[in-house]
Amino acid sequence: MKQDKTNKLIYKSEKLEDFENLRLLSNHDPKPHKPFRLFSSADCLSGNPITYRRRDYFKVSLLRGEYIVHYGDESIKVFGCALSFFSPWVPYTIEQLKEEENAGYMIFTELYYDTYFNQGIRHTPLFNNESKPLFLLDTKQEEEVKSIFSKIERQERSDYSLKDDLIRNYLNELMHYANTLQVATERHHALSSKERLYKVFNELLDRQFPVETARHKHLRTVSDFAEALNVHVNYLNRIIKEKTGKSTSAILFERILKESIILLKHTNWSVSEIAYNLGFKDVSHFNHFFRRQAHATPTYFRN
Repeated sequence: MKQDKTNKLIYKSEKLEDFENLRLLSNHDPKPHKPFRLFSSADCLSGNPITYRRRDYFKVSLLRGEYIVHYGDESIKVFGCALSFFSPWVPYTIEQLKEEENAGYMIFTELYYDTYFNQGIRHTPLFNNESKPLFLLDTKQEEEVKSIFSKIERQERSDYSLKDDLIRNYLNELMHYANTLQVATERHHALSSKERLYKVFNELLDRQFPVETARHKHLRTVSDFAEALNVHVNYLNRIIKEKTGKSTSAILFERILKESIILLKHTNWSVSEIAYNLGFKDVSHFNHFFRRQAHATPTYFRN
């Protein structure tokens, strides 16, 4: 009985094409590793999913409407038109209350910016983690920002061989323009600190997956997550228990088991490669974890 209950995740079917669509982005993003992408208002209104790995990309959005942006340890309410900048190392979610217009957004990698400018993007005022780079725009500022977005979109769609140089210059112009604006300051208190912590915890957990290479440092333990969230581990455990009825460790173990199963079913990686890419010190630790959670060895399950 215990084995049947524990193995629900294992025997839940998942088609290979579903895995490719959701995990490898084969259909939704034909160039998933492209260092710059611009998604226009038409793309956003198409209804088609737009998927990318948030842990790899910076994001710049121009939105009009009513939103709550949960950014790091704060929630900021936005009315009207807002220009926002998001970095890969600060967790965020955007809660839509009333959308009036989505002018689009662009994503780009750190390398895309840093190989062109002398100063790395991490050291720019927008991404120094001392402020929340979210700006409410008046009518004149909105037109200015839309003009820069339009220039970027024209170049992104062009065949000009040096268009990336122009795009990076326009991107830099946009960042410098944002530095002259006042950041949004209205904090939203509808969410309690506990609810906000729970939302950000889930965002951090989602960012760990899908596993593609060992370059990403995984948050492997409850202490890792508590440190990233800047709270005591006991407090994190208490909040997760209140919200889910499960311990934080149980939530992490379930997610790691699920990702282990996906990699065993849908990749040709060896068990040791899977163990390493999931952050285990060695294959014996991974085997012990998998056997304890799934009541089967990884090799037995794969075969």
